[in-house]
Amino acid sequence: MKKVSFQSRIKKEGINPYVDPPLGTAQTLGYVGGVVPVRIILEGKPFKANLMPLGAKRTKAKPGTHHRLYLHGIMRKSVGKDLGDRVKVVLAVDKGPRVEPMNPALAKAFKKSAKAKTAFAKFSPSHQKELNRYLNHLKSPEALKRNLVKVMVYLTEPKAAWFGKKK
Repeated sequence: MKKVSFQSRIKKEGINPYVDPPLGTAQTLGYVGGVVPVRIILEGKPFKANLMPLGAKRTKAKPGTHHRLYLHGIMRKSVGKDLGDRVKVVLAVDKGPRVEPMNPALAKAFKKSAKAKTAFAKFSPSHQKELNRYLNHLKSPEALKRNLVKVMVYLTEPKAAWFGKKK
């Protein structure tokens, strides 16, 4: 399995901390372009993420050659690194399935609302995974309860939006 190792300084774009892998990393890993699912070894600790392609307006590199690796808070905190710090990164393609389990509280709510369950079933798999991932990673029971109400409104109300997304 091909791997790409590099060191980079953590930078920030908007609210998103990231590192830039070397140009052509996706091609080295066997991808022509687009999003690349990767397993990461960040300062010796394993994670899963995606290399995100940068469009022509954001880079002077040849299209499809420049990707960015965003580092969420859990990653940075677990390795003790933050903005401005240099990190050691090893990337390899992640060929395993990216499944996010159904949140138990959401499954329970679907038993009470067939309308919400039907609306959820009509979403693309990536949209379903996004909602489940969001609920599965909330830190407190209170936050889960509060946000489950928001998700149910989003699923059952025709004009409701979720993080700027409309159904």
